[in-house]
Amino acid sequence: YLNVNFYRYFIGREDQSVNEEVMIGRIDQQIRVTKLMLGYCDVTKLKKRKLRHYMVRYLEIMMTVSSILAIKSGTEENMEKKKELWQYLRKLNLALYLRLRWGFLGQGTNLPGKSGRKFSIAGYKITQKFFGFN
Repeated sequence: YLNVNFYRYFIGREDQSVNEEVMIGRIDQQIRVTKLMLGYCDVTKLKKRKLRHYMVRYLEIMMTVSSILAIKSGTEENMEKKKELWQYLRKLNLALYLRLRWGFLGQGTNLPGKSGRKFSIAGYKITQKFFGFN
């Protein structure tokens, strides 16, 4: 027996899909998956309280990720995609929209104007340092 690693997985390579720049470049895929998740079932009507709570929080994270990536991209096209995503949720499920849009993360990623977007990015960077993601 040789105590040798024949395979080693390196976390944090430049070309990985979790790299922020790669995610921004693939924001269409992020938004598509978020829409699929939103449309799959009405999570507000799930009978099991813990499952309902988990799914609402998970969708909140997905909406936050999509929104912050659109903001960080700095393009008007992606800001329009962000707006359209929130409108899609509003049409699809008003109760869930209100819960996510007016929650802490929803408000933090939908602050008006250029200064609001800068504040959203600052909040993202602070959270990134604290939790150590990307």
